[in-house]
Amino acid sequence: MRHLVVLIAVLPSACMTPALSEPTIRVSPYLALYQLRGDSSVQSNGPSPGQIVDNAPQPMRTFGQDHYREDVGVRADIGDGFAGFRVDYYRLDMNTSRKGTLDDDWGNLQQNDEVQLYAAMDELRIGWLEPLIDERTKYRDEPLRLQLAAGGVFAHRDMKLNGRTDDLMRQQQLRLDGDVAYLAVRGRASWQDLSLDIDYSISPELVIAGDFEGVQQDFETRLSYQLANRDITFFGGYRYSTLEAEGGADGLRYQADLVIDGFQLGVSVTF
Repeated sequence: MRHLVVLIAVLPSACMTPALSEPTIRVSPYLALYQLRGDSSVQSNGPSPGQIVDNAPQPMRTFGQDHYREDVGVRADIGDGFAGFRVDYYRLDMNTSRKGTLDDDWGNLQQNDEVQLYAAMDELRIGWLEPLIDERTKYRDEPLRLQLAAGGVFAHRDMKLNGRTDDLMRQQQLRLDGDVAYLAVRGRASWQDLSLDIDYSISPELVIAGDFEGVQQDFETRLSYQLANRDITFFGGYRYSTLEAEGGADGLRYQADLVIDGFQLGVSVTF
């Protein structure tokens, strides 16, 4: 419901812009080869009743993460082919058989435990970008088009981190959930059948609700090749996204400073 309210609020003003004067619809499913990096810490119960102990951050590689995994996403664009309205859904689902040894407690998990971690996240991003610059020139006697747009992005993320010992005797689960607003810009250079897109968004503590905090950043670039005389485009890209959060789990406080980054391969179809 919260996402629907945002969409309804945006559409009336969006329909008055040049990006929707002759709108097209582009659907882009993609394979995401991402990794989850960074570190997190969770308080633990001390030896005395009611005592809470602050623990040192543990790197994701200790839990068997910090390597590339295959996930999927899909993006839909409505606009002039560059700017306009965008919805992007990505599903992170990272299990691993790798394990590591904790050098400090992590909630219910104890120092020197051999541990693994399962990570899952649903991410929905809804954005609107208004075209600002559209310049045309030539490079090697071929048309070169340079475009720039700016606007905003609303992102909802629901991440679960489930750490467990190798023998499954102890486990600790964290949930990072929240809504964040971003300021966003996009640039594109188009030459012949190739185009290079760069998207950058930043949230200077524009947290609407939930556990996320601090400055969140998201960078994405895509190189695309459009088949001649067809509405099909193949693309490859790279994404770097920071996630900083602080919240509670089972009466204990946690802090997480995470990064999701990696590569994309996909295809776009325009209607």
